[in-house]
This record gives sequence, structure tokens and C-alpha cells, in this order.
Amino acid sequence: MTLLNEAQVEQLKEITTRLRQVRQEKSIRIEEIASQTMLRVGILQALEEDRFEELPEPIFLQGFIRRYGDALGLDGNALSYSLISNVVCQDSKNAHHNSDNKQNTYIPLVLTYILLLLGASAGLLHILNPQLTAESLTLEDNNQQSIVSNQTNK
Repeated sequence: MTLLNEAQVEQLKEITTRLRQVRQEKSIRIEEIASQTMLRVGILQALEEDRFEELPEPIFLQGFIRRYGDALGLDGNALSYSLISNVVCQDSKNAHHNSDNKQNTYIPLVLTYILLLLGASAGLLHILNPQLTAESLTLEDNNQQSIVSNQTNK
């Protein structure tokens, strides 16, 4: 998982602690939540035990928390939104700084694709051109033979 700042980690701990407490109060086994939410037991255990390094990117956590909260009868959207609003704001700031590098790599890729298409087109024309030339020569030979045969018949 990408590194979260301290505020994000604390917020995630609060959410997962609340989810664990509600699950335990309702006497629901973690396996039942896993089958209801279609999340792996390992992911749910990592959430509850604050082993965030075992979890995927923060954007996936939003869905995990929403599904987990809904399965417990809580407002999963509100829980996930409180986490993701903080995470996405932080990630979007970092993404803005990195977007200049992505634009620089995008232009050479476009040029590479254009050159590749031009090369493929030129190769295709080269392969097809001898066949067209052979067909046109055959037609010219046939025309000349018919002219010669017409002249000899006269």
C-alpha cells in the first residue's frame, strides 16, 4: 500500500476499530462478514488488526470499508467517504506534481506509435507492390499478344 500520512493512518484506525467493535457487539464472525461482502478473511483481519501495509492502495480501502460497514448495518458510504476524502486529497496533490512527468513520456510514445504505423504501412505496400507490378506486366503481355495475334490474322 502507498504510504499514508499520520492523520490518515489515525483516521483509518478509528474506522476499523469502530467496525471491529460493532462486529463483536453483534457477535458476527469475521468469516460471515467475508462471505457476505465477498472480501477475503485476510483483508478483513488486516483491517481490524491495523496491518495496513498488507492492504492494497488507499482507493481500494474505500470499497472495503463501505462493504464492511454495510454488512454490519452501518452507513458504509459515510465511513468510506470520511476516509477517502482525506486520502484522495493527499494523493491528488502528489499526482499533480507527477503529472508533468507523465505528459513528457506521453509525447514520445505517440511519436513511436505513429512511426510504427508508418513503417507497417510502408512494409505492407512494399509487399503488395511487387504483386501489383507482376499482375500489370501480365496484363500488358496479354494485351501485346492479342494485338500481335490480331495483326497476324489480318
